[in-house]
Amino acid sequence: MEQNPATNENTERLLAEQKARLEALEQSFAALEQRAKKYEDEWSSLYDQNRNLREENHRLQHDYQTIRIQKGGFGFKMLLLSGLGGFVTALILCVVYVKLKPKEPSVAAFRQFQRENLFNFELAISKGQFGEVEQTLEKSMSRPEYDAIEPQLLFMREMIKATKERCQ
Repeated sequence: MEQNPATNENTERLLAEQKARLEALEQSFAALEQRAKKYEDEWSSLYDQNRNLREENHRLQHDYQTIRIQKGGFGFKMLLLSGLGGFVTALILCVVYVKLKPKEPSVAAFRQFQRENLFNFELAISKGQFGEVEQTLEKSMSRPEYDAIEPQLLFMREMIKATKERCQ
């Protein structure tokens, strides 16, 4: 086959077009490869970020469970400790109240009368001196601090009189 200049020109033009197309395709391919590489890098970065977030989420859930267990134990211990503390405090306050509560006037007056006279009464009765005991009881009934125990003093006076009559 003979080649004529028009066919040769046409072939060169087609060859030039094909080269241009090939270069355009190569540029397009290079751009697509760059884009694919960029997407792959982004995906790798996102995958790493996702893995880190999942690990952090797992760690936070583990820490939450640990704290929840500790909180439950701490709450029970504090409840037990506060209950025991309240019981001990109430017990101490009860003892203090019983020791420091004001005595009834009659109880306080009788204790004072007992401190002042019990030994002397026992001694006088053992010696048979009932009159001395009766006189002391009469004097005590006239004292205003012993007004609260007047019925007890009257009872004692009557007992002393009965004992005196029995002994004579």
